[in-house]
Amino acid sequence: MRAIEIQAPYVAAALAELKQWLAITTTQDDALLADLVAGAHSMCRRFTGTFPLQTIVAEILPASGDWRALTARPFMMVRRVVALDVYGTPRTLDADAFAIELIAAGLARFRLTHAAVEPRVEVTYDAGLASDWSQLDEGLRHGIVRYAADQYRRRDRADDDRPPSAVSALWQPWREMRL
Repeated sequence: MRAIEIQAPYVAAALAELKQWLAITTTQDDALLADLVAGAHSMCRRFTGTFPLQTIVAEILPASGDWRALTARPFMMVRRVVALDVYGTPRTLDADAFAIELIAAGLARFRLTHAAVEPRVEVTYDAGLASDWSQLDEGLRHGIVRYAADQYRRRDRADDDRPPSAVSALWQPWREMRL
């Protein structure tokens, strides 16, 4: 199970770029535009299989000495690991009680190095390509803005939510391919 806890604050900078792209100078539609930027960021994440911006992710895994892949990528760093008893009560684990190993394609895997009496562990970590909007790859950033602009222009029509081909082309190099 994966839960996204906190995303990096990017909306103000992304909103400014979107408003410039749409040639909007008023603040009247800022709430709507901010929602569209957030939705475009989410679509980029789903399309590429990566977290564009640094996000804190929590995953609950079985307490085991076997390696378990963490699902969010690219992995950046571990924040905390807690063992969870049957009631969900957390107990913080020391750094020597677990191991993290980087594997292919920005993924990481986790395992306990010492047995735990609790049946589950919660691993909280950061995943993302960039820590803020200005550091994000230009193609991903531009694709997010263009997708949000496209959604703004089509807000009164019931079309599908697939990214336009120009946006897909910008995101394609980052897309995770599965066989």
